[in-house]
Amino acid sequence: MADPYSQFTGDSYPSDDKESGAVKSGKVAVRGLAEAVPVYGEKLASDLPMPTTFTERLTRRAARNAPYALAAAPFTGGVPAAIGYLGSVGAGTVAEELGAPEWAQTTAELAGGLTADAGRKVAGKVLGFVEPQLTELASKAGQIFEIGPGAKTSVGMKYGAGETEEAAIRNLNKFTKEATRRAGFPTDKVDSAWIGSAQKSLGKEVDDLFKGKTFDVSADPNFTTTINQLVSKAEGVYGEQGNVVKNILENNIKGERPKGSFMSNEFSAKDLRSAIEDINLRLRSADGPQAKILGDLKDALDKLAYQNLAKTDIDAANAYLKWKEKYHSFATIRDVIQRAGEGGVTKAGQINPKTLKDLLDVRTGGNATRNPLFYNLGEFGDILKYQPQKAKGFTQAGLDVLSESPFSKTLAKILQPKAMSKRGEIAKTAQTLSPLQRATQQTGGSNSKDPYSQFTNE
Repeated sequence: MADPYSQFTGDSYPSDDKESGAVKSGKVAVRGLAEAVPVYGEKLASDLPMPTTFTERLTRRAARNAPYALAAAPFTGGVPAAIGYLGSVGAGTVAEELGAPEWAQTTAELAGGLTADAGRKVAGKVLGFVEPQLTELASKAGQIFEIGPGAKTSVGMKYGAGETEEAAIRNLNKFTKEATRRAGFPTDKVDSAWIGSAQKSLGKEVDDLFKGKTFDVSADPNFTTTINQLVSKAEGVYGEQGNVVKNILENNIKGERPKGSFMSNEFSAKDLRSAIEDINLRLRSADGPQAKILGDLKDALDKLAYQNLAKTDIDAANAYLKWKEKYHSFATIRDVIQRAGEGGVTKAGQINPKTLKDLLDVRTGGNATRNPLFYNLGEFGDILKYQPQKAKGFTQAGLDVLSESPFSKTLAKILQPKAMSKRGEIAKTAQTLSPLQRATQQTGGSNSKDPYSQFTNE
């Protein structure tokens, strides 16, 4: 159709119609960015063209919401801000295309942002919120075990030790085999027969190392001072009568004791072995300060044994270091069975990683890293949590198979939200409410005038 004002301008169409789509869309985008400015946005955008097509209207709204999403992104982790942005822009655009007035479009944007945020929270309640500490632990465990996205949350993996029943079984088998390997006798089934066999073999091994040997306290110049400090600590906690350090030394290490000393200067190596076994037996029921004192005493006796052996046979001394790591691992596994029963070892003889982790914390007085089963094994107890499997009906089994497919796992990984900081929550709320800034705008400007009024005097 011809331009009705061409008699004045000499043009067949208004100048806006001659602009390319890209140029017009660019100006519309700039208009949207200008309108994002509270209070003065409308005035700043007054000389820029209004959108006339669906694409331009979408561009304007997307540009108007973008600054608030970008401002929130660094505090929310990016994804929540992006989801809220898409929800708000999408809902507002639908309302506009349906012919809703401006106030209704703003309401739709608010609803879209709130719905997107609610969806994120629902996903978090169903799938769990990703926590940074667990993410780091799951990443490390994933280099050894089959770890799924649930391990990054406190909800955990679907079957405790794995995202599928079979993955859980494989993980538990691998965990058990590695733990028992550190004890010197690898197996994927721990039972009373394994305990008896391992104990007998470890006993013979240390008997061969200590046979016919006499140990001297002076081999470790710091030993006496360390023992005196431990005795003092034990008396402070339990009193003289309940002093575990004195009781262990006096009951196991024979020989004549110099005045003021808790043990003989020279004694049979077998006596030291008896003292170490006594410590491990007491560690079964010890916790807190007592467990730490017992652990420190064991370390002091191990060091004394090594120093005595090293004086005459360095190979025997190094063999003892390996033995003590194996025996410490064995004693811990034995305690998992005896202290936790079925909760410590499954019906199939697999070690429960979570029970082992909890026992390490107790058995070491809170310093689990001193146990040889901690690194790359016990430390994963918080994400490898054994849970008994139950029989299911045909329908539930079918649904489980679908939910465990690679596609479902990938989708769950995408939808799984990260736990947000307090700053992130504030930033996300501000972004969600940002459409309300439209109510603060001061309207007016050349865009409300007829561009040809210079010719018509209107």
